[in-house]
Amino acid sequence: MTHHPVVVLPDGTRRYSNYSKYTPKPLEERTYKVRKPDHPQAVRFHGQWFIPLELLSDEYRTMPETRPDTDAYDHMVKPRKCRCVPCQRPEARVWQQRWRDDQLKS
Repeated sequence: MTHHPVVVLPDGTRRYSNYSKYTPKPLEERTYKVRKPDHPQAVRFHGQWFIPLELLSDEYRTMPETRPDTDAYDHMVKPRKCRCVPCQRPEARVWQQRWRDDQLKS
């Protein structure tokens, strides 16, 4: 964006505030032709054109569980068997067994 006025001459030449001139080339004469797709929402990023993906709305999307498996180690001190999601995973058995081994050692 320029803060100086750009004068467009009758033949299409643009004259800038420092008196330099630029004549745009027609599409047929361009070395790097415009490859923009006909999609109205196309976006150019790093020299490539991308069309937005059709995704599910937020109400139909689910996020993965983010609690770590190591929570199963800490939950083993509870008086009853914990029924939380991390403790029910198969990967949590390693941490539950490690807690049992630590209890036998001490």
